[in-house]
Amino acid sequence: MIDLLITSTDEARLSSLVRLVGECGAYRTTRAAVRPGQLAGRADTLDAFDVLIVDARTLHDADLAAVADLTRRHERLTCILLIPEASPEALLAAMRAGFRDVLTGEPERRAIGDALQRAGEQRSAAGAHATRVISFVSCKGGVGASFIAANVAHLIASAHQQRALLIDLNQLYGDAAFLVTGETPPSTLEQLSAQVDRMDVAFFEASVTHAGPRFDILAGAGDPVKAAEIRAERLEWILGVAMPRYDFVILDLGPSINPVSMLALDRSSEIHVVLQASMPHLRAGRRLLDILHALGYAQDSLHLVLNRLTRYDDAAREAAPDVLGIKPQLTIADDARAVSEAINHGVPIAEAARSSAVTRSLQTLAADIVMPQRANGGARVKRESMLARFVGRQGTPKLGTL
Repeated sequence: MIDLLITSTDEARLSSLVRLVGECGAYRTTRAAVRPGQLAGRADTLDAFDVLIVDARTLHDADLAAVADLTRRHERLTCILLIPEASPEALLAAMRAGFRDVLTGEPERRAIGDALQRAGEQRSAAGAHATRVISFVSCKGGVGASFIAANVAHLIASAHQQRALLIDLNQLYGDAAFLVTGETPPSTLEQLSAQVDRMDVAFFEASVTHAGPRFDILAGAGDPVKAAEIRAERLEWILGVAMPRYDFVILDLGPSINPVSMLALDRSSEIHVVLQASMPHLRAGRRLLDILHALGYAQDSLHLVLNRLTRYDDAAREAAPDVLGIKPQLTIADDARAVSEAINHGVPIAEAARSSAVTRSLQTLAADIVMPQRANGGARVKRESMLARFVGRQGTPKLGTL
C-alpha cells in the first residue's frame, strides 16, 4: 500500500483529486488544504508518506524552495506537481526543486495513474509496510463493542507481537482506554485533532497512552459535544501519520454513522458488527447492515459478532442468519463476573480471567484478524467521495445514531 499526501488550497478541487486518485488503484490518501511551505511545520510526520502530490495554480503557488527542502529532508518522498500550464523553463525549475513528475492541464485519471505507477516502481518492495485497519461498530449502545475492540487490540499486541493502536471514536463518552488500562490518558483524540497543525512524531507519541510494549491507545474525547467537533479531515491527517507506525489500527466506532466514522470505515479492511442475540438487536443489526451496504461496503468485509450469549438466546441465535443475511463469525458467551472483574480493575480480560470463555473467544477473534489469508479480503469500497455518499445518494437510509 502506497501512502499519498495531496495538497491544494482549493478544498473542492482537493476532494475531486482524492476521488480521482481513488479511481487509479489501491492508494491510501490523506489530504491537506495547505501550500507546500506550510508542511514544513509538520516536521517528521511527512515520513509517513511515500508520495506528495502538489496541486498549484502557478509555479509560485508550488513553493519550489519549500519542496526542495522537503525532498532533502525526506529522501523517500516522491513529489508530483499538478499545474494548469508550464513553460520549458518552469518545468526545469520544478524538476530541480525535486518534483519527479509534472502534469499539466486538467487532471486526468490516466496521467495521474501512470505517475503513481512510476512512483510505486521506484519504491522498494522491501520497504513496503501494510497497516491493517479493523473497525468495530455496534447497532446499539451497551452491546460491548468497546470492550471487544480494546481487548482484541491488546491480544494482537501481546499474544501476536504486533504493533497495535486502539483509537476510540465512540462519541458517547469515549471510555475504551479505561477498559484495558488504569492509566489516565495524556491526551484525547479531540485534543490532538484541535492541534493537528503542530503535530509531529514526538507530539503524537506524547498524546497516546502506552499500554504495553507494542500497544498504544488514543483515548476518546470523553464528552459527546467535544467528540462531535472532531472534523473528518483532521482525523484523516492523524490516521495518515499514525498508520505506518503500526501493524494494526483498531477503531472503536460506537453506534453512530457520520462523516468521521465513514472515513474510518473507508480505511478499514474489516468491519466487525457487534450485537447481542435478541430480536431487537437483530432488527437493529439488519438496519445497520443495510446502511453499510448502501454506502458501498462489500459483503465480504463485514463480520458479525454475537456478544453476551446465554442459554436463553438460542432462538435468536438460530434466527440471526435469516434476519441479518450473514452468519455470525463469532459468538461470545456471557461471563458477567469475569468481564466485571476485568473492567473494574482496568486490566485486559486475558490477564484478569485467562480461563474465561470470553477470553478464549477474543483470542480466536484476534487470531482470525492476524492470519495472513484474512489480509487479502480488504473492503472494496465504491470510490465516491465520503460527503457525496453522506448527503447525496438516493435511496440511502437516514444516517445518525442507530
